[in-house]
Amino acid sequence: MSSLRLTLVESVRYRGRIGHYSWLLHRVSGLGILGFLIIHVWDTANATFWPEMYSYTVEIFKWFPFGLLEVGLMGFVLFHAFNGVRITLLDFKPAWWKHQDQSARVVWAVFLFVFVPLAVLMFSSTLAHCRELAVVGDSCFRFPLPEGLVGNLTVVAAGLLVLVIGAAIW
Repeated sequence: MSSLRLTLVESVRYRGRIGHYSWLLHRVSGLGILGFLIIHVWDTANATFWPEMYSYTVEIFKWFPFGLLEVGLMGFVLFHAFNGVRITLLDFKPAWWKHQDQSARVVWAVFLFVFVPLAVLMFSSTLAHCRELAVVGDSCFRFPLPEGLVGNLTVVAAGLLVLVIGAAIW
């Protein structure tokens, strides 16, 4: 938690230009990716140890807000990767640090060039899922309740816990 606190404190204290925004997004994207990995490992482990819960969480992850978070996660992964390559190159050749602003602008341009089409594609897939649900009279905005497991409050509580953890991380 100190890492998140450090990110928040430093993001407010220093008011730089593109280098500051690159640092801030690199830090936040790393924390977001870490949060996703924690949820992903837990959910994947459920496939073996608790298959009913795994099936239920897969349904939760098809819910519209998680579709939006998935687009954000892709943005985090892309920016973190591109900016990480930039930082690595600058660290290998310290003389290049004088070009830090230009290299950050290149990273942002490449990121936007790659991310925008992918975001449109991913969002259209989420909307297609919503249309499929609408055909059968359902809504992608309705929180999925576990079918066949309604009496099992543990499953419902665990599903809601996944939702709360995901929302808290993002």
